[in-house]
Amino acid sequence: MLIPQHIAAYREKRAQCIAQARSILSQYPKGTKIPDAEEAQFDRLLNEADLIEQEIRISGVTPEHARLVSMFDSASAGSNRPQLVGPEVRAFHKFLKHGIEALSQDERAVMLQPFDVSGGIQAAQSTGSGGSGGYAVPNDAMHPLIEAMKQIGGVLPYCSIISSDTGADLPIPTDNETAIEGEIVTENSQHNEGDVTLSQVVLQSFLYSSKIVRVSVQLMDDAGFNFGDYVMKKLGLRVGRITAKHWVVGSGASQPRGIVTASSVGKTAASATAVTYDELVDVMHSVDPIYRAKGTWLMSDTTYAALRKLKDGQNRALYGEMAGSAPDMLLGRPIAIDPNMPSMTAGQKSILFGDLSSYYVRIVKGPRVMRLQERYAEFAQLGFMAFLRADGDLVDGGGGAVKALQQA
Repeated sequence: MLIPQHIAAYREKRAQCIAQARSILSQYPKGTKIPDAEEAQFDRLLNEADLIEQEIRISGVTPEHARLVSMFDSASAGSNRPQLVGPEVRAFHKFLKHGIEALSQDERAVMLQPFDVSGGIQAAQSTGSGGSGGYAVPNDAMHPLIEAMKQIGGVLPYCSIISSDTGADLPIPTDNETAIEGEIVTENSQHNEGDVTLSQVVLQSFLYSSKIVRVSVQLMDDAGFNFGDYVMKKLGLRVGRITAKHWVVGSGASQPRGIVTASSVGKTAASATAVTYDELVDVMHSVDPIYRAKGTWLMSDTTYAALRKLKDGQNRALYGEMAGSAPDMLLGRPIAIDPNMPSMTAGQKSILFGDLSSYYVRIVKGPRVMRLQERYAEFAQLGFMAFLRADGDLVDGGGGAVKALQQA
C-alpha cells in the first residue's frame, strides 16, 4: 500500500504514461492503422497506467474508494486487509466452524447485538433469529462479502443505498413538473389551476440466495487459513454476481429493474459496433444540466478499451484528457467500469451517462448466513448459505437523470 508522500510521485508517473500513449496515437491520422509495434507500446503504457491507478485506489485516496469506505465502513480494500479480531467476529467464525452449541452465553449475546454499516445498510438487527434461523452477519465479518460485491459490480459505489427493517413494498413518490411553469395574471383575474401529478416507484425485496456451499469436517479441522473469511468470500461472490448483474441489466420482471433497462435513449449511434466523438458529446448533452453536473459515464471494460483509441475532430485522443486527476475522465466527467454493461453490439445500450445516484438500491436488513448442520451429516459435511433481500430501480420522476447511447 502506498504511503501519502508517495502518492504525488505515482500520479506524476501515471500522467507520464498516459501522455506518452497519447503522443503515439497522435502521430497517426484519424482512421489510419497504427503499426503493430507502436500499438503494442501504446497498450503497454496504458496497462502500466492502469496498474498505478489500481495501487492508488487500494491506498484509499480516490473519490470512489473514499465513498466505499464511508458507505460500508471498510477499513481497507483487497486481500491485504488486516485480520479482524473483534469479539463479534471471533464469535461469528466460531459459530460457522463449530455451531451454536460451541458458543458461550457471552458469545451468543454478542452475536445478537446490533451492528450497523455506515451508509444505511444494516448488517444485523437488535434481535437475531439464532440457531436454525441463521445469524445476521456482524459488521466486520461482513467485509469479505462486501468486498466481493465491489469487485464484481462497478455501479454500486455511485448508487443511493437505502435500508429497511422489513421487506414490505417500499413506495417512493415522484413527480415531473419540468414542463410546468407559472403565469402572469391581470388584476382581479382568475388564476388557473396547476395541480401536481404524483406517481411512485415501488421497491420490492427479492430474495437472493448464494446456493449451498458444502464443506467437509476434515477441511474445517485441518484448514490452515481463516475459515470464516473463506466461507464468507465464497458466499459473497455468488450473491454479489447476481445482484450486481440485476442492478445493471435486470429486466424488472420478478427481479430488479437495472439502470440500463430503466434509462432512456439519449443518442443512437450510426454504427452497431462503434461510437464517435460527436455521439459521445450528443449523449452527454441529452442529459439536463442539473443532472449533468453530477454525471458519470458507465460502460464495460471492452467499451472503455475502444474509447481509449478514439480521437476527436482535432486528432486528439479522448482518453487521459485529464490524466493528472483520479478517476479517469471523459469529456470532463469520471468513468465507472462495470462488467455487466452490454458491449458495443447491435441494438445494445453500451454507454450510460448521467447522475448514477438516481439509481436506488434497497437492502432489507443486510446479508444473513445459515449453517446447515444436520442436512449433510451422513457425508461428514456442513452446509453454508447466505441470502439477501434486495431490489433496485431508477428513481428520477421521469426527468431523464441517466441517458443511454444505443448502438444502431
